[in-house]
Amino acid sequence: MAAATLVAPGLSACEDQSLGQLAAGPRAKVDAVRSGDSVTLDGGQVVRLAGIEAPYGQAQYAPEARLALSDLVAGQTLELLYGGARQDPLGRTLAHLRLQRTGQWVQKALLEQGAARVRTYADNRALARPMLDAEARARKAKRGLWTLLAYRVRLPQEAAADPFGFQLVEGWVSEVRDRGYGLTIDLEHWLSARVSPGAQARFAAAGVTAGMLMGKLIRVRGELRPGSGAAFMTLDHPEQVERLREA
Repeated sequence: MAAATLVAPGLSACEDQSLGQLAAGPRAKVDAVRSGDSVTLDGGQVVRLAGIEAPYGQAQYAPEARLALSDLVAGQTLELLYGGARQDPLGRTLAHLRLQRTGQWVQKALLEQGAARVRTYADNRALARPMLDAEARARKAKRGLWTLLAYRVRLPQEAAADPFGFQLVEGWVSEVRDRGYGLTIDLEHWLSARVSPGAQARFAAAGVTAGMLMGKLIRVRGELRPGSGAAFMTLDHPEQVERLREA
């Protein structure tokens, strides 16, 4: 796979300034760490860390991810910060977390350790750029889960051979077309990334257009599904697409 670096400009602001863009929430002490990306606060509130996903259950690196979060926040008082939807479908609170004692941004710390990957949603994608930058540093340094084959960035043909689960895929855009139900971005004819009609305005507002993508090296992230001869992935917000250039 060709080495690649991000073209799109990142935020140069310090993390405190980044977190300052979010709506302030309550402060509470951590009662228990449930997984690598969720905690229970005193009083019983369950909080899912917005913007990231850590391995969980029986997945490789799940115990290490949980330990990484525990080392950061166990017994600590956290400030909850909101940048989008405040509750997930399971009823858990969605928030960015900042340690009261040190001001440390928990999501960024986990990403830099390689204990989680960036996973944003259309209704919760605040601070994607600095989180993607933190993830990239860990990936380049081969920290944490980035040492494992299960979490490697895949080539399009590898994605087509095993089109399941949340994955990162890098490849050259071989075709961009509009079939009447949204844009379809083909990566080397092995992966079909589909932008739904309802999401096209978000992509256009972010400057992610057919002209910008055609013939370019990009990285996409999302749930892979089997398709007809190729894997497919649904894209509903532009932060799922990173335009790259050869290093």
